[in-house]
Amino acid sequence: MRDKCRQDNSVTLINERIRFEELRVVSESEQLGVMPTAKALDLAFQKGLDLIVITENATPPVAKIIDANKYFYEQKRKEKEQAKKQRESRVEIKEVQFRPGIDKHDFDTKLKNIERFLEKGAKVKCLLKFRGRENANHALGFDIMNRIIDKLEDTEWDSKPTLNGNRLIGILKRGKNGQI
Repeated sequence: MRDKCRQDNSVTLINERIRFEELRVVSESEQLGVMPTAKALDLAFQKGLDLIVITENATPPVAKIIDANKYFYEQKRKEKEQAKKQRESRVEIKEVQFRPGIDKHDFDTKLKNIERFLEKGAKVKCLLKFRGRENANHALGFDIMNRIIDKLEDTEWDSKPTLNGNRLIGILKRGKNGQI
């Protein structure tokens, strides 16, 4: 009997490693039914293929008669495809910092950067830092946050601005226009 081994298939039950008494056996084209493991192994080796346990948790466990190399290749391909989809769906968060005494030109420049980040599909974390006496006038910070949302079109708060110690933090995303 042959036993194909791969470096990372130690968790995959294949051929002689299968310790179940009965298996529900499936081939690529048909279901062969429930049978003893020894009979299933004989069937697989007659066809020149391997017996691989697909679902251990089922009662009885499900095994498939297939070429082991083909099975492991397909598994690896599926994992890569899933990882690719996960990377593509991840949303990036950019951060833009403001101060209460920001000048008009500086404010406009930061707005252009926010607009550019939003166009690329990222969310933007707007952070307004207060220092010293600026902590006495938090309303000025909320006014700046309102100016940001007023100037940007098709933008809404993903997370409305909240005061966290000496920082006012809000997260912007593409969408409808939302006031605080």
